[in-house]
Amino acid sequence: MRSAVRCMMAGVLAWMGGCLTLPAVPVTALVYSPDGSALVNNGDRAIEVRSPKDATVQRRIECPLPRVAALAFSPDGHWLVAAGGEPGVRGEAVLFSWPEGVLKHRFGKHEDLIMGVAIDLAAKRLVTASADHSAKVWSLGDGVAPAESLILTGHSAPVLAVAFSPGDGSIVSASADRSLKVWSAADGKLLRSLGHHTEAVHALAFRPSREGPATCASAGDDRTVRVWQPEIGRMVRIVRNHDGPLLALAWSPDGRHLFSAGHEGLIRRIDGDSDGDSDGIGKEWGSGADWIYALGVSPDGSTLAAGDWTGGVKLHPLPPAE
Repeated sequence: MRSAVRCMMAGVLAWMGGCLTLPAVPVTALVYSPDGSALVNNGDRAIEVRSPKDATVQRRIECPLPRVAALAFSPDGHWLVAAGGEPGVRGEAVLFSWPEGVLKHRFGKHEDLIMGVAIDLAAKRLVTASADHSAKVWSLGDGVAPAESLILTGHSAPVLAVAFSPGDGSIVSASADRSLKVWSAADGKLLRSLGHHTEAVHALAFRPSREGPATCASAGDDRTVRVWQPEIGRMVRIVRNHDGPLLALAWSPDGRHLFSAGHEGLIRRIDGDSDGDSDGIGKEWGSGADWIYALGVSPDGSTLAAGDWTGGVKLHPLPPAE
C-alpha cells in the first residue's frame, strides 16, 4: 500500500497550497492524442499540452478541478476528459472539446477522488473509477452533459484503474483491494472477480485488438504484471523479475510489446507473446531517479513517454517493429 499512499499524497500536497509546496505536480496522467499531434498530461489545476517531438509544453488548458488524476481521449479525437476532484471530499470530471480545449461539461457524483477514466470505442460511454470504492458508467451524446447510467459496486477499497474491453461487451476495474472485477457494460452486472494479485493493483491496459479473446494486463504493489483473458476469467501468465511496486503499463500499438514502470524509475519492455514459462522481459532502461507514474506510447509506435513524481515527462525512442 506504500505506493497507494504516495499516489494520494501527490493529490493531498497539491491542494494544501499554503501549507506545503511541491516544486511541480507529479505527472500521474499522460496520454497521446489519437492522431499523435499532442502529448497531454495533468498539471497544477490545468492540462499541459506538449510537443510529441521533444515534450516541451506548448500550451496549458485551465481546469477547474483541484486535482487532475486521470485523462482520456475519445477514440475519434473529438473529446478529452479530465477527471479527479478533491481527495476525501468529491470526485468530478470535465469534458473538453479537442483540439480547441473548450470546457463543455463538468460532471460527476463520486464521494472521493476519481482515479481512472476511460471512453469506449464508439465514444458513446465513459467510465470513471473512484477512491470511494465505486465505478460509474456515463452516457455520452453531442450537446448534452454526460448522464450517469450505471453504478458498479463491489470493491472494498479505492478503485484505481478502469478500462473498456475492445469489444465493448465488458468493463474491467482494478482496486487497492487486490482484485480485478469484470462487469457487463450493458447492465453493470458483476461477471467475475479475479483475485490473484497479492497487493493493490494500480495499472490496467488492454492489448490492442488481435485475433482471439480480448487480453489485458494488470500491475501493482506485488511487483508483478499479470496478463488476463478477463471475459473468460483466465490468467494467461505472470511476469515477475521487477524489484519494486508497479504503477504504469502501456502496450505498443501493434500489441507486440508491453511496457511497465513504477518505483524503480526503470522501464521494462515485455514480449507480448511469451508463453507462461518465460517472463518475456527483453530490455530495461532508466527514466530518471524517481517514481514513474504514467506511460504512453505514440500512435505510430515510435516513442514511449514517461511521467514521474518530479513533474517531468521524458520521451524514449522505440526501435521500429521487426
